[in-house]
Formats: sequence, C-alpha cells, structure tokens
Amino acid sequence: MSLRRTVAAALLASATLTLASASRAGIPAGATPWVLKPGEYYSEVYGSVFAANSFLDDDKNRPPLNGKLDQRELVSYTEMGWKQSASVWLGIPFVNRGFTRFTGGTSTSTGLGDIDLGVRFRIKGGSSPASWSLGWTAPLGANRKLFPGSDGDGGTDPASYPPYSPSNASDTSLYFNQGLQSLRAGVDFGGHAWKSAFWTAGGEFRYRFLEFGSSDSSSHNARFIGASASLGWWVQRNLLVSGLFQGEWLTQQSENYDRNLAADRDPKRLLAGLRATWRVDDRMDVFAGSAHVASGANVIHYDQYYFGIAWRQSSLSRYAGAYGGTQEHAAAAPATAAPKKHQKK
Repeated sequence: MSLRRTVAAALLASATLTLASASRAGIPAGATPWVLKPGEYYSEVYGSVFAANSFLDDDKNRPPLNGKLDQRELVSYTEMGWKQSASVWLGIPFVNRGFTRFTGGTSTSTGLGDIDLGVRFRIKGGSSPASWSLGWTAPLGANRKLFPGSDGDGGTDPASYPPYSPSNASDTSLYFNQGLQSLRAGVDFGGHAWKSAFWTAGGEFRYRFLEFGSSDSSSHNARFIGASASLGWWVQRNLLVSGLFQGEWLTQQSENYDRNLAADRDPKRLLAGLRATWRVDDRMDVFAGSAHVASGANVIHYDQYYFGIAWRQSSLSRYAGAYGGTQEHAAAAPATAAPKKHQKK
C-alpha cells in the first residue's frame, strides 16, 4: 500500500469513527445503471448524522416535533460482480437513534438496522448504460421494537405520540422500526454529458410489509414509487462533485400502516444533496456529502451529513462515478486468441 493511501485511510478511519458516534446515513453511492463484472467489486464504509426538531405536514408547513430526534449510523455497503451481466449487493447499518421529548423522557435504540440485499442485471452497457434491479430489506434483530430501520417512514403526526416508555424493550416511539420488510424493483439509466460530466436517472416500486399481502384493518403494508437522479462533474482530475436527488411517494397503504386507524397520513419526501469524491487512486476514494429534505408531507424534516471511504476493483471508466476508476474509457474485454493452424509439412 502506498504512503498516500495509508495516510488517507488512517485519517478517514479516525474521522469516520468520530462521526459514527453522531451520524445518520445520507444518500450513499445510490442506484446505478453500471453493472460490475465477475471479479470486480465496489465497497464503502461511511458514518452519518442528523438531528431533527420539525416535520412537514399536509399543508407543507413545518410545525415543531415537540422534541428532538437524533440518529447516528455507520454503514457498510458492498457490491460485487456475480455473473457476466449481473452483480449483487449487501448493505448493513449499525444505528443509534434517540428521541427526547420536550416534556421529559428520552427513548433510545441501538443495534443493527435493516439488512439490504439485492441483485442488479445489465440491460445495456457502454457509454449509455441501463440496468434493472431487485432488492429486499429486513430487520437484523429479533426484537422488532429494539432495532431501528432506516429504509422508509410511516406518516408523521406529533399530535398522536404514544406515551413515553422508560424501557427500550417496550419502546413505542413512532420513530423506531416496526419490524417491516420491503421488496423493491427498479430500473436505472445513465450516460456521458458534456466534456467532463455524466448523469443517471431511475425509478422503482417498493412494497413495505409486516404481513405480506394482508389487507385487513390490523395489517401493516404500503406501496411506494420512487425516483432518483444525479449529475456528476469532474472539476479536476481527482475531484468529482455530484448533485443527488431522491424522492419517494406513497401510493397505497393499509389502515394500520402508520398505526393510526382514524386517519391515513400519506408520506412523501424529496431529498436533495451534494457529494464530493476525492479519487486517491484507481482503487480508493474518500467522500463527504449531505442530503436535505427539500419538500414533502407527513415526514420529518432533517439535514444529514456523511463522510466515508471506498475501495474498488473495476474496469469501468471515470464516468461511472463512484464505481469507475481513473481511466477515460472502460477497459475493453481481453481479445480471444485465434487458434493456430497446423502447417503442412
């Protein structure tokens, strides 16, 4: 390992562990239309933080939460080439979340969050790639009240908070995981833009559930549609600046999805953020960024910040963003040697 890479890794590891004690997951590398080949991989570790004291209601106003929500998260995400046209990913978060009521009392939860597994299939490669993907998330903890989830929210209404519980094991805060799983399917596109830029865009369908397919009044399930987009620009050879957008809108929910049989609070949220990536070399990046709730309804309003390190073995070009290396064009597949003809004597 070079001295430059060693120093960068040591500094970043220290900063990431510091942030892990005060962090929330921002928008990570995100959905991508590029698919890694067998033997290739992309792996990142990042810490993030947010604190929120207000929410967006149906009228797009920002009333107070009557308390403060804090979340700290340390996430490991890895994607590896599996088949010639398919790759698989695995994400594992470690989460600490607490909600302090202004009237007194704090509910806290610490542990492994929701595991994220998925597979991505190449539709088209080259300079204008496209892919489709299937994903699944599920709680890693057996105690559904204790382990926080970080892949979606139910509707938020601080007027209907449950009473404070002094025990984490019986915590009923709206801001902790209900043990929901999710299934999703998505499609992503991308391309080269201008001289030193690239773009991505995609959409997905997500089904969140506690009881799969159940539709009675006591069930917990909902359907969402999502969209994402990014624009990356190489400001200089080693510095990539990306604008990131991510939205999620509820389309249908069971009566008890957000624990309120009297009213359905339909959540929707649009996140916008920036990510700066410093390309240390062809195998390693350091990055930092933020994501902000630009608009929404019945969701928490927050500003989140993250900082991380990434390693990669990839034949993709620099216009594949986080997944690409330093070269201008993707490496060509090795040519197959033609069989030698036997000479007649």
